[in-house]
Amino acid sequence: MKILLDIYHLPQFNFLKNTILNFAPDEIDIFCIDRGKLYPVIKHELPGYNVTCIGDYRHNKGMVSMIFRIILPRLLRLYRIIDKSKYSFILTANYQANFIGRLKRIPNMAFNDDPRSIIIPILRFSTDEVYLPPFGKRYHGVKVFNALKEWAYLSPTYFSADQSSLKEYDLQPRRYLFIREVSTKTSNYLSQQEGIILSIADKLPREWNVVLSLENKDNAALYPDHWIILREPVKDIHSLMYYSSAVISSGDSMAREGALLGVPSIYAGIRDMPANEILIRRGRLWKIPPSDVVTKINWINEHPDYINNQDAFRQELLEEWDDITQLILQKVKLKKNNS
Repeated sequence: MKILLDIYHLPQFNFLKNTILNFAPDEIDIFCIDRGKLYPVIKHELPGYNVTCIGDYRHNKGMVSMIFRIILPRLLRLYRIIDKSKYSFILTANYQANFIGRLKRIPNMAFNDDPRSIIIPILRFSTDEVYLPPFGKRYHGVKVFNALKEWAYLSPTYFSADQSSLKEYDLQPRRYLFIREVSTKTSNYLSQQEGIILSIADKLPREWNVVLSLENKDNAALYPDHWIILREPVKDIHSLMYYSSAVISSGDSMAREGALLGVPSIYAGIRDMPANEILIRRGRLWKIPPSDVVTKINWINEHPDYINNQDAFRQELLEEWDDITQLILQKVKLKKNNS
């Protein structure tokens, strides 16, 4: 009997990739959705594993279409596919496959980091066990893992930066900014203005070298022509982030990644997330309005101790936080043995 693992967007794949690699391809089935570069990235990075794509995010034109053209049809297909005689356990960072697992009495578990008022009740309703990072607020019926989920792949246990990754782009360590611009056509960013980074692009001095990770490539021509725009799949995007002088992002996930890599990181989006607060308190992440980004970058450049102490900061986290991959593997083994 196999494990079923359901992935809903790219940060979830990064979170669960090291867990997946602990299983042989014939021990696990991976489900995902056609969302951005998620499906091709999984196929590229996990050759030989069985990957099934269910649902298409191109139908997402707002909340109504997301529910009736993506979520409900996907739940129906999952119900038809998931078979109790085939799967012994379901693991996600979401809720959809868990909900089907609960209906079919298959043990299941979810790791999440987004305790919005609508998310927690859904997770608790659909999932046998829900885990969140150590936020200040505790939620009834929800367990805690002592780390942020990005630590599952950015901990020094699993990630070592490779300076040779800079050669492809003719970059020098600490002499460029790494910038991420997310699309606002997802449920997380529907209320965020489109093109936050674009709105301040002309404010960044031309002499600043910029590497841009652009989610919506249709807008590429609108950005300064001297910026380097990455083409996915990028071989080692986290090394590019690690060796940057600062990370700026209109999305929260990559802002946290930058901070966990020990790089001074700026989140210029609108979401107020407890996961961000953990790193804000640690002094590696700042949530500021776009109009203040240039001023903050100048301040960071005047305080080189942040970069000088990069590895010491990561070592502190390594000593304090859980190895989430090992925690997940222990939980899966326990659940399978008890099923």
